[in-house]
Amino acid sequence: MQNEDSKITSDDILGKEAIDPEGQILGVVVKLHIDRMEKRITGVTIDQGFMKPDLFIGIDYVRTFGVDAIILNTIPFEKYKGLKVLNSDGSEEGTVEEVTVKNGKLESLMVKTSLNPLSKERKKIPISKIQEIGDKILLKRKTS
Repeated sequence: MQNEDSKITSDDILGKEAIDPEGQILGVVVKLHIDRMEKRITGVTIDQGFMKPDLFIGIDYVRTFGVDAIILNTIPFEKYKGLKVLNSDGSEEGTVEEVTVKNGKLESLMVKTSLNPLSKERKKIPISKIQEIGDKILLKRKTS
């Protein structure tokens, strides 16, 4: 028999902030995803704010549903979409459009290099060329 304190409702989750393991607030939980057949939560959707895409987080990435927030056990790579990519000299390379993950590890980023929304200019950047990822992505200095 389950302890009554371990049960929560959708009201206890929706509207709460989602926080990654580094303490960064990713956004606010706006949807629960439920498997009809198995009758269980499969994930949540997080609203990352103005001009950023919603982020789906699978239930396996949720460490706990806290009183004030949900805490994730890993950093979702999808949060990198929309981030600016800067060269080592600070000049702008472009904006992350796609993230490639292999075996749970970040492999590369597909970066849109043109400001023109109709442009198809893209550049694949492998993880080995990335120096730092934060609120922007900084590339390593080119070595000749």
